[in-house]
Amino acid sequence: MNYKDYLGHEIKVKLGDGILEHSQNWQWFVEYIEENYNLSDIDSFCDFNERINPLIHVFHCFLNILEICNRDLQFKDLLLSEIYLISKYYVGAIERERCSDEINTKFAKILFLVVWITKLQNSGNATKYIIDDRFLKQRNFHQAINMLAFDYDKEAILLYLENTSLVGFEEAKQNIEDNLNKVVYNSSEIFLKNYEGDLLSVNCFDYQLFDRESNLTWQENTLLDMLKISIREGKIEPMFSSGDSIVPDYRSWTPHLLDQLKSYFNHSISNYVIESVDFLLNRRDPSLEIIETHCKLLMELISKGDTYDIISSSTYKILAMLFSEGVMDKITKTEVIRNFYKTIHSITSINLLLELRQSFPINKNQIRSVKDYIENQYKDILLIKDIDTLTQYLGNADIARCINQKYYNMTKAKFLELIEGVKEISVANLFYQAMLFLLEVNRTNQNIDKRIVKQDMINIQAYWQHNIYQKQVETLHEYSKMTKVPKVEVEKYNNSVMINPIVIAKACIISKESDMISTMEHVSEHAIIYLVNRITLRPIFPMKDKEINFDRHDTDNILKSQVEGIIEKYGYKFMNILSLDIYVSVLHKQFEENAKLAIAMFDREKELYTLVEELLGFPLIPYEGNITLGHLTQLFPLLEIEIRHLGKLFGIVPFKESLDEFMKFKDPSSILRELLDNIYRELNGFENAPDLLFVYHFMYNSNSLNIRNECIHGREYIEGNQIRFGFKVTLLALYMVKYRRDLILTNTAKTDRKTS
Repeated sequence: MNYKDYLGHEIKVKLGDGILEHSQNWQWFVEYIEENYNLSDIDSFCDFNERINPLIHVFHCFLNILEICNRDLQFKDLLLSEIYLISKYYVGAIERERCSDEINTKFAKILFLVVWITKLQNSGNATKYIIDDRFLKQRNFHQAINMLAFDYDKEAILLYLENTSLVGFEEAKQNIEDNLNKVVYNSSEIFLKNYEGDLLSVNCFDYQLFDRESNLTWQENTLLDMLKISIREGKIEPMFSSGDSIVPDYRSWTPHLLDQLKSYFNHSISNYVIESVDFLLNRRDPSLEIIETHCKLLMELISKGDTYDIISSSTYKILAMLFSEGVMDKITKTEVIRNFYKTIHSITSINLLLELRQSFPINKNQIRSVKDYIENQYKDILLIKDIDTLTQYLGNADIARCINQKYYNMTKAKFLELIEGVKEISVANLFYQAMLFLLEVNRTNQNIDKRIVKQDMINIQAYWQHNIYQKQVETLHEYSKMTKVPKVEVEKYNNSVMINPIVIAKACIISKESDMISTMEHVSEHAIIYLVNRITLRPIFPMKDKEINFDRHDTDNILKSQVEGIIEKYGYKFMNILSLDIYVSVLHKQFEENAKLAIAMFDREKELYTLVEELLGFPLIPYEGNITLGHLTQLFPLLEIEIRHLGKLFGIVPFKESLDEFMKFKDPSSILRELLDNIYRELNGFENAPDLLFVYHFMYNSNSLNIRNECIHGREYIEGNQIRFGFKVTLLALYMVKYRRDLILTNTAKTDRKTS
């Protein structure tokens, strides 16, 4: 029979939901395991090691179930019932002696022993392992942990071992006895000799995974674990990480532990790995001997001449960091170091020199070669015949930094030549890249008249807006989906909004945790869509999907923390886990999409306009149906005034609390941020404040619609459908703040009357 031996996504979701709901019905889970897992007993310790991983997951599930379920479960299978019994022992629901007496299968007897040892280890070391079999597999493991908790149970464990017989268990039994008796095994030259090729390698930190000898000491295992990392942007990257689980767990490689390992091995081969890790983790400079070893290994790799192998090697990355952080400047220039510099300065490969110049010292001739190469690159403008090649050309930062005026002018001419009469979407991408090119030229180039560059920025934006944008829009395929809403429902919706504007805020803003989870689930199921860069055609200029800016946006930082909390608690629901930034970005896009529909359905803006005028007691521009810029912009200061009044009700000072800016009003966005922050700290969520999120995101948040600022600065919401949309949103925002303020004042007055 073919067994699954794993929990499908649907089962994981059902399991997670049941635990969160404190369900008492778990018989379905037992039946699923009995039907889909191999639960036959084992014949050897080798069988145990092959079968343990899927059954440990089941054991973990039982632990979670026992935390919230008080009912006993019914089992048809003996082995599964004994795994459940051991899980009850783990959580303290039954005593060890009872558990030991009631288990009969060979698998359960070994599992019980491992759990017993793990519980003792946890109690003395402030750890929370579910299963840790290192006590069985690693010599000297007693040196890595506090053994005090084992003293009381030592004789009982030894007696249990005497009564345990299983083929192939002898080595594990000996390790347990040795660790209980604190037998010390010294470092072996044979170990270093056997693994020298893996340890003393130009690419030792490259997620190395290989079969290990049995009966290694914990020091030897820890040293080999260090080969399971990689280096990215100067930091250690583990082979696997998920939440708090990291493999290998480099967080335990403290300076003290690394010093212990160095002392244990006392060998140059092990020091090469240990000191390199120490530098990566703790920025403790490697010894001259280890730096020389890195230099020798890189020289050997350079002699083979493969640029990719060189720059991707861990030794190259470490030496680049040593140069960048000034360590190489301080060391003695031994013969090895001098030869290393000679090797670096003998390199003629332009591809390698382009990489080396970022961190390594190159000589004048090499600098000249790089400069000549870049000059030849920007001269290639004469050979470019298509938009894609020109886009790549404009994306070259070296060209932007070094191009001269002659070829800069040629590049502009080529740009205009290639876009002439072309309506493909590639034109939008070219415009976007061209603006980035101009920005880079303006920032880094010393050869071009910056006045010309700045004028070109102005010209290219205007050219897009007035000559290209509409043509690009006409080439797009329109996909539409018709949604029919009965007239009576639209009328009900409009009536509800007029009575309580928070209705429309709830329709736009995802503030409930359950709704956020649904959105994130959808993103996770269609992950590939959100990992691809997309370009948006806008009247002002084409834009790539903008990254969320968390600086000065405390509310979005709170949203980010909400997303992180959901992943930690409900991550089991998601097919894929993407970056926090992607989820936050998608939530903002969903707010905007919801707003388009909700605002379109609201058609009583004229009536609301009159109502707001009455509520504020402030004369507004007469409204005859045609919305002008004045209709919209007059609302901005009125909204700010209402936000300040609302803030006062919550004890928020409306002016800046500083002598340097005495009595200057705070920005409305800062008042809203402070108010939202207070609400989140009090309620741990925004479910009761969708209206405040509506106002903040849609009016003032640059990660969202940002209507007030986009309009005031003449970027958007100044004509056509956009101005009508902006007007309706702003009018509703003003009504929401006024409604919220009046509601508080009314409730306060009622409370005062009751107390008096």
